Amino acid sequence: MSRNHIVVKKNLKFITLLLLVAFYTIGCSRYNLPQGSKVIIQKEELAKYNPKNFSKGITSKNKFPNEDELIIKAIFLEEQNDFKASHAYYSKLYDVTHQEEYLLKEVTTAHYAGIASKNLEQLKAYSIKNPTNLQAKRLLLSFYLKEKNFRKAKNIAQLLVTQSTQAVDFELAANPYIFTEEYTTALKYLKKAYSKTYNEDILLKIITIQINYLNHIDDAVQILENHRLEQGCSEKICLQLLGIYAQQRKIEKLIPIYKELYRVTKKEIYIEKIIETYLATNKIDSAISYLENGINNDSLLYSLYMEKKSYLKANKLTQKLIKKTLDPKWYAESAISYYESLSNKNDKVKLKKVVNDFEKAIKFGNKNPVYFNYYGYTLIDKDLNLEKGLKIVKKALEQEPENSYFIDSLAWGYYKLNECKKAYTNMKKVIDIEGLNDKEIVKHWNAINNKCKLKR
Repeated sequence: MSRNHIVVKKNLKFITLLLLVAFYTIGCSRYNLPQGSKVIIQKEELAKYNPKNFSKGITSKNKFPNEDELIIKAIFLEEQNDFKASHAYYSKLYDVTHQEEYLLKEVTTAHYAGIASKNLEQLKAYSIKNPTNLQAKRLLLSFYLKEKNFRKAKNIAQLLVTQSTQAVDFELAANPYIFTEEYTTALKYLKKAYSKTYNEDILLKIITIQINYLNHIDDAVQILENHRLEQGCSEKICLQLLGIYAQQRKIEKLIPIYKELYRVTKKEIYIEKIIETYLATNKIDSAISYLENGINNDSLLYSLYMEKKSYLKANKLTQKLIKKTLDPKWYAESAISYYESLSNKNDKVKLKKVVNDFEKAIKFGNKNPVYFNYYGYTLIDKDLNLEKGLKIVKKALEQEPENSYFIDSLAWGYYKLNECKKAYTNMKKVIDIEGLNDKEIVKHWNAINNKCKLKR
């Protein structure tokens, strides 16, 4: 108990699959669309604009002083995303000139700045006068949505999708139907937008509606899988799939997605998730094979070797890790894996190597109480050096005085030194904490109780 139970479990600190499910629930894809839907308007390439574009058709007779300067300032601020300040300039330009170019820019920057435009009526008139101007329709639709005038927004949406072939217009057209919970129609437009661009943000909107509002989970899985196979799997798309599969307990489907996530992101967390999932399905050999074939995570591979009781492989790996990391803990792990590999654990010559490795770990600064306990217990149990073993176990207890494994080692040391009262008192503490459900506890309890019952 004092050695194997605590050390082997220490080597595999895996998060349970239940935590995995909690982390990747479908809830991570919820956008609360009707309340928080963002109206998307195509943003012009601002660098293409210059004073001449806006001055087109304006004669020197009707120009006003500093007009070009105001245009430059408006464009600069717009490029800096300071839409409120930019809007002030465009508003002034339109007030003075009544030029339609400035009208569209005034309304657009008002929209981006989240402020009300005073020229909506003029925009409506402009849209009627210029029925093929899509930007005017986009702006009108957006402002109708802000006013919650969904009937008029839908009318504009219908015009947009009949006139435009751009994904942005189909995505925008879906918004009024989302707000009025007409999700089938909204999906039709969003799917059309997605088919034109394969944009992941549009895809996530589709998934949100399918899962959260229509309960079409199989359809959501299908479109996500198609995207993964045809377009590749970005992190956010893969996480959506993981969330669904984890909630459905389809554990076997998680591994290829985790592998793809690691390939795309190179994040170590996904290697750990792969191993967790293999272990959850009792495929430790597959987990080991995955790490042995090109995945650089020797410490995790060492843990698996220890779990599989492949102690010689584990010990060989510690030699590599000692050189690679210069971490003294690997001397301790070398001692442990070598000890566990011994067919005769009472061979004093071979036990000397175990002692030497533990001594190196301590010499080079490792003060992990687990290693202190393992080393001290070995010295005690194998009658190598009882006094030193007890002293080292006490070092472990200085850090974790309530650790029942360490107290068990202490009791066993006192037992070996014939200090019956101390042995019994400490072993009784272990029994009170752990009960008599462990073979090694029972062995120690019976030995101490039988030997010391007349002496305590």
